[in-house]
Amino acid sequence: MLASKSVRRAVHYTLLASAAAMIAMPVQAQDENIQEVVVTGSRIRIKDYEAISPVSTMTADAIKATGSLNIDQVLNALPQVVPGLSASSNNPSDGTATVDLRGLGPTRTLVLLNGRRLNPSVNDGTVDLNNIPTRLVERVEVVTGGASAVYGSDAMAGVVNFILKDDFEGVDLGMQYGQSTHGDGADYQVDFLLGGNFADDRGNMTGFASFYKRESVLQSARDVTRINIDDPPGSATGEAGRLDNLPGNPFATGSNRAFNTDGSVRPFVNTLDATDGGDRYNFPPVNYLLTPAERITLGAMGHFDFSDNVQAYTELLYVDSQNSAQLAPTPATPVNVYPDSPLLSPSAQALLAARPDPDGVAIFRRRMSEVGARLQENRSKLEEITVGLRGDLGVKDFEYDAFYQFGRTEFVNYTTNDVSRSRFEAGIAGCPADYIRFQPDCVPVNPFGLGNISAAAADFIRLNFTDTLVFERNTVGGSINGTLFEMPAGPLGFAVGAEWREDSSSFTPDKSKEDGDILGFNAQQPIDGEFNVKELYFEAIVPLLRDLPAVQSLSMELGARYSDYSSIGDVVAYKGGLDWKPIDSLRFRGMYQRANRAPSVFELFQAGDQGFPQYTDPCAELVPADDPATAAFCAQQGIPDTESFIQNNVQVETFFYGNPDLQEETSDTYTIGLVFTPEFASGLSVSVDYWSIKVEDYINTLAGGAQGIIDGCFAAQDLTSAACFDQTLGVPLIYRDASGELKVNAPTVNVSELETAGVDLQLNYMIPVGKGLSATMLLTYLDKYVLDGIDYKGSSGGYNILGSFPEYKANLRLSYPFGPVTVNYNLQYINAMINQGNIPDFGDDSDYLAPPTYFYHDVSAVWNINDSYELSVGVRNIEDKDPPLITFGVDQNGDPSTYDMLGRFAYGSFRMRF
Repeated sequence: MLASKSVRRAVHYTLLASAAAMIAMPVQAQDENIQEVVVTGSRIRIKDYEAISPVSTMTADAIKATGSLNIDQVLNALPQVVPGLSASSNNPSDGTATVDLRGLGPTRTLVLLNGRRLNPSVNDGTVDLNNIPTRLVERVEVVTGGASAVYGSDAMAGVVNFILKDDFEGVDLGMQYGQSTHGDGADYQVDFLLGGNFADDRGNMTGFASFYKRESVLQSARDVTRINIDDPPGSATGEAGRLDNLPGNPFATGSNRAFNTDGSVRPFVNTLDATDGGDRYNFPPVNYLLTPAERITLGAMGHFDFSDNVQAYTELLYVDSQNSAQLAPTPATPVNVYPDSPLLSPSAQALLAARPDPDGVAIFRRRMSEVGARLQENRSKLEEITVGLRGDLGVKDFEYDAFYQFGRTEFVNYTTNDVSRSRFEAGIAGCPADYIRFQPDCVPVNPFGLGNISAAAADFIRLNFTDTLVFERNTVGGSINGTLFEMPAGPLGFAVGAEWREDSSSFTPDKSKEDGDILGFNAQQPIDGEFNVKELYFEAIVPLLRDLPAVQSLSMELGARYSDYSSIGDVVAYKGGLDWKPIDSLRFRGMYQRANRAPSVFELFQAGDQGFPQYTDPCAELVPADDPATAAFCAQQGIPDTESFIQNNVQVETFFYGNPDLQEETSDTYTIGLVFTPEFASGLSVSVDYWSIKVEDYINTLAGGAQGIIDGCFAAQDLTSAACFDQTLGVPLIYRDASGELKVNAPTVNVSELETAGVDLQLNYMIPVGKGLSATMLLTYLDKYVLDGIDYKGSSGGYNILGSFPEYKANLRLSYPFGPVTVNYNLQYINAMINQGNIPDFGDDSDYLAPPTYFYHDVSAVWNINDSYELSVGVRNIEDKDPPLITFGVDQNGDPSTYDMLGRFAYGSFRMRF
């Protein structure tokens, strides 16, 4: 294996040197000699081809009108997209920005750059959109619905294809600066584009560079995010520290105990209200509302015609992206405290001595404020190179394209201000002699009371660590396309090709993280694996009828892809569709696609990583008379008094496992629709498409996640049943620690089923008003989103699904030229939703907050001063709307990817071209 990687790396650098030699050629002009275009969703290159699969296109002008320097902000506003991680994602966050078509998950949306896969940035195969050079994008084409027959695995929800500007001549220098009207959240970018022709117009080389920076904003900067709104609010792990009243070894009287500053104990007050002496901790103020980021992007694209039939091309991309997440100080829990600790006060010692087992270990929890806020700094370095040959075969109109692509992403996470569990427990114990032998610099730690941890003790228990992920992909591909022969109704177009791809992923956590010697982050295990796939595919467009009554044209599109994976074996994807044009102004189209997705390296080999999803404990505050069976099941778990048992936190510690026996996911996608371009309204185009996607053998955590596992076990009420114990892993699916808190083991399986359906409406109209008012509207109606039998349509919140699924979502863009100035207006509409807690399967939690209907209004203006200079200004969220509050939201008391967290934002940019 090492030898093969060495060979690949040698080939990689040889090709890089060859590409650099091409870049060094002298600069002069070139004509583009390819007349046909390839529409995303098919590899067939035919003039006047119109896609049967629905394709939404966003041009460079439309992207510019948003004023966004991050492409994820642009995509998240599209109705077809369920927003994923973004600049406002802080917890959860891994520093990436993602796109999620139809809500099937980012791993089921294939991201392409110039029609080829962009190298992933994390080990589940997800692409980081921060690696897209936004200013270089010519257009974005979005195909919704399975596209595995064309592009292979991961295209279950569809494809997002970023097509970059190439064949550029001249110099383009741009600068943009923006800031919220609250005086924070500034971002700016400087970008440079240089291109020219060479060798008597036989070639072109285009190079680009950009630097981007975004400043952070804390959640304390906005009223809606300053105080946590969960029920109960905040965290039970407070700054004063607490001793838990253990069900198996309870205190003589009362319940949980908190500490005064002198170390004496008092009853724990389960509120945030400082006037009542509340002990719960309000964690949002030091968390990020907007994460900081810096990014350097370098790249080049070039092509050279060796002859009329042979064109060499290359694409080079390097991105150095940095992003940070900041969380409240470490919640140290559960921590073992022994009754003989010399740091315990007399009242604390008396409390422990009065228990049934006075020598038993006590469970302690505390917010480690003296250590400082936890900071995660992520640095991602992507390098990708593509080299290839394309041209005419010299036989009929056959064309070929053969390429090699190498991509490598190194993703490093630097974490500071966590706490070492072993050092903390040793320090609480007063640094006993048997520990000092291994840790001679041990410092006693007194956590009993706010502010009692000394600076020296904080330094001793502070833990900084580094995790590293390397993802490499090698791809070799080739295709031939053209027309086979003329049929009575037109030419029969085809494309055939082959591809070989190898993915390898290696994740190396810090030793302390691997050993679980951490308190504020999740323990993770190393992952090192790879798989390869060999594929063959074909496509055909068959014209059936033409120029007949009620049939101006009728054609059929067919395609299939055979894949042989080293991990799961053989799979086949295929498609079939019809396109019928009865009259010149009306087209009907329909497509069926069978798509598939192979499990990622992460899904195959994850080895018990720790996580903290949200949950509800069925035993908490349960009146036995209301549900005697559940109360009896709680007693089996060590909770005899359910009525006084309190759920301390909204998150449950969960350990997630991969599964090397996973098989591929399969999906069936149906689309049927029409395109109307009426003669009576020149410039008007309307398309309406119904879509339905059903994914079987959906790779997911068992029962949809921790809450589903808990609910399933409680429904079975038998700790030895399959719903409560996993025979393969040999571990219980749920169990409780000494304090009575639930824990969950969550395996990955092929048992889920997801089905979603809806209608897309797209309208483009050049309204004949003055110089022409351009209008573009996209609207999506969500008919259903069903995962494991629960329909999440029209809902938002937490539990099994993180995100928002409005029934209606729309985007309207208007553009009008006033001489050299073009004015743009953008409206985003998000329908009101219920909270997911209202879904019957979760009970009637009508007090949960949920988002109302939202409208966002943005305006911008672009002034083309002359051919060389351009000035743009704009304002997003001109009403300065606060985001809605959502109980059990994703983060920040809501959904920071769906809704604007920052408020009104103004920006300006200046460009020079020469």
